[in-house]
Amino acid sequence: MNKLKHTLLIAACVALASQFHFNYFVQGFIITLSVILLPIFLYNYAELNPIIVGFVTGIVSPLFRGIIEYTEIRDLPITWIMVGPDVFFYFAYGVIYYFLYFNAAEKNITRFTVAAFFCDFLSNMVEMGVRTSIVGMNMEIIRNLIVIAAVRAFIAMGVIISIKHYRGFLAKQEHEERYRRLMLLTSSFKSEIYFMNKNISEIEDVMKKSYFAYKVISENDYPYELKHLALDIAKDVHEIKKGYIRVINGLEQMARDKTDGTCMSIKDIISILETDTKEYIRLNKLNIELLFDIKADFNVAEHFYFMSVLRNLINNSIEAMEKRRKGVLKINIFEDGDDYVISVADNGEGIKKDNIDYIFNPGFSTKFDENTGDIERGLGLALVRDLTRDVFQGSISVKSELNKGTSFNITVPSRIFGRKEL
Repeated sequence: MNKLKHTLLIAACVALASQFHFNYFVQGFIITLSVILLPIFLYNYAELNPIIVGFVTGIVSPLFRGIIEYTEIRDLPITWIMVGPDVFFYFAYGVIYYFLYFNAAEKNITRFTVAAFFCDFLSNMVEMGVRTSIVGMNMEIIRNLIVIAAVRAFIAMGVIISIKHYRGFLAKQEHEERYRRLMLLTSSFKSEIYFMNKNISEIEDVMKKSYFAYKVISENDYPYELKHLALDIAKDVHEIKKGYIRVINGLEQMARDKTDGTCMSIKDIISILETDTKEYIRLNKLNIELLFDIKADFNVAEHFYFMSVLRNLINNSIEAMEKRRKGVLKINIFEDGDDYVISVADNGEGIKKDNIDYIFNPGFSTKFDENTGDIERGLGLALVRDLTRDVFQGSISVKSELNKGTSFNITVPSRIFGRKEL
């Protein structure tokens, strides 16, 4: 069914394109755009039999042209004389293309161009022979038909090469977009797993305290119900811990990827974050200017964690500037002695002095919705601090002035990263 649809579509397009033409040599013989489109369609719809396409087109296109010609001259015999030989052109084109290209063992753009040339030239010879009954043919006509066939074949080749390049460009863009989204998703995913692993020790501590409470109650004269309640709590916490570990193991299995064993340059990381941030700013219609100043280049082994650190800081800065008329976000990366320094600064609303000492505490958040009573879980900066300290053996500091802006500085020993020559 699809082949029939495509065949009819080609015939219709060729018929319409045949109206863009000029008369040449003899009455009824036209040079038309359709003969450029036909080989392009045959090349792109490689599954279609060109003989069938040629025969269908040889009926539809002359019929369409004949209707238009008849409405002008109102003479059926003359109309047939003018459009009838077109039938032989398309029939011949489909048959010649079948043997020269469709049925060939090896197919490439060079062979296609040669096939398009001979299909055009020989089909025109067939049509011209029908129109002139061979008698009117001469070398000048043949030379001109060769030139016309060569020009149209090279135009068709150029269009096909352009289409291939355009498709390749779109495929590359789509691949890069999928890769960027995968990198960002994985960085968030692995960061959450990291935080969950840290919580295991806290769950273990709660379980130990619950069991210790059970032992104290057992050794003293406390009510029987309290004793069993303490034991049940210890058991429940233990089950929660086992379930938690199973979830973490499953997530780690899903997150394990070949890219974990590769390094990624800081410039590539910044490129991904820059694209993602600009897209977020555009979609949310924010007036925020991004300024990147990357004066150092180095490789990052734990690139997912590093991307998560930077992304959290960038997102915090954007949130702090959402109410600003004009926001400016600056990301600077440079080398300072034996350290690399990553600075993320904004001109947002700033942080209150009373909150500065608590912003890295897990659970601390100033993002409170007065309408719903919801408060964000406040893991962003706590995660940034832990990853900076535990994974990269670095430190993070913050400077902020209310209503003027905030600057986060991350300092990481250069030995942690692989050096690159600029």
